[in-house]
Amino acid sequence: MEIARLYRDVQRSFVELVADLDADQWALPSPCTPEWTVRDVLSHVAGVSIDIVDGNVEGAATDPWTAAQVDRWRDTPVDELIERWNAAIGPAADGIEAFGQPLPIFDCHSHEHDVRTAVGRPGNRDSEAMSVIVDALLHHDFGRPLTIDCTDRAAVTNEGEGEPLQLSGVTGFEVARSRLGRRSRRQVESWDWSEPIGDDVFAAWFRFGPNPVDIVE
Repeated sequence: MEIARLYRDVQRSFVELVADLDADQWALPSPCTPEWTVRDVLSHVAGVSIDIVDGNVEGAATDPWTAAQVDRWRDTPVDELIERWNAAIGPAADGIEAFGQPLPIFDCHSHEHDVRTAVGRPGNRDSEAMSVIVDALLHHDFGRPLTIDCTDRAAVTNEGEGEPLQLSGVTGFEVARSRLGRRSRRQVESWDWSEPIGDDVFAAWFRFGPNPVDIVE
């Protein structure tokens, strides 16, 4: 994976998506990140790059670090914040490449889809970055042997102890979005599992979340 290039790509894609949003759209709630508006999402994703360049990385990726970005940039004019982000993205991308850290790519591109959901503009699901995200999130220790047989890619089998479990009939995008907390537990339960799943699997499934409400993208 070319980390620096992909980070620049997902930043550019995000900026292109939001370039023509009006004040009402910026103020929309983001259902995928229930405590934030669309504008708060921008404060976070831009704030990540700016913090990397400024060396403000103590507590990186923790809730307080993220909350501070939203608070710090919330009242900055949108055009000014995007200009600062554009200036920061090059050195930030080089920095995460040097450390072999792809998580800002995952974060930025996931939040692009959060904004797409909030403003009703689905798309860009076949991007290179989304493929990388899906591939990463199909693999995990779920506590049991779990085969995930997506409709749009080869099946992946994860090792574990106990009776094998299988999930079928969902796209890789759905798996990735759910594992990142963009689906409710009820939605995940309703999928085509080989048997009903319990709390042990759910605890391993959701890296974030689950979302308190159903999310349809």
